[in-house]
Amino acid sequence: MGKPHEKKPAVASDNLYVFGIDDEGKPRGARFAEFNDKVVSAAGNMRLKSVHAASAAFNSIAMKLPVGRLYASGKAFVPPIRRDLVDKLNAVLATPGDGSKTQEPSFTSASTDEPTGPSDEPKVRVAGLPKTWDSVDVGSVVLAMDGPEDGWWECVVLKREDAVLTLRLRDYPKQGTYIRHLTQVALINPGAE
Repeated sequence: MGKPHEKKPAVASDNLYVFGIDDEGKPRGARFAEFNDKVVSAAGNMRLKSVHAASAAFNSIAMKLPVGRLYASGKAFVPPIRRDLVDKLNAVLATPGDGSKTQEPSFTSASTDEPTGPSDEPKVRVAGLPKTWDSVDVGSVVLAMDGPEDGWWECVVLKREDAVLTLRLRDYPKQGTYIRHLTQVALINPGAE
């Protein structure tokens, strides 16, 4: 008979998570087996949050993220994910008492400047779904009508001046901007708390 198998202790869950909305407005996320400065740096370059030493509540949701990869060049592969998963992860982090350590991406002042040409679009991080009209601000996602025959589209707020919003289509950011009064947009149901 051979040597009896020893049971290995249960491996701790992945301790580095990367997620958020990238420069193109697409939700991305991944989990990595261990904390790595290169992954955190690559996530910051992609405008994604890094979470390590996550709480149990965050871990339970974040385990739905696909496994990410770090290449020798220092670039990380962070696949696309569903937008509602990003919203759920952000909701857990916003919960009072959540002990997760989060590193937010750094935004330079150039990321919020007005565009200087057709390819230079303002980079605005999507903040989420506002719950009230007063909470509609830069980065919020609202619905706006393009025309009676085209219907309602998800738009990201680029600028708010009193009740006048400057918007761009969330899924088609290169289509240009729209100017709408606050009463001409609709809020998306943020779901139960």
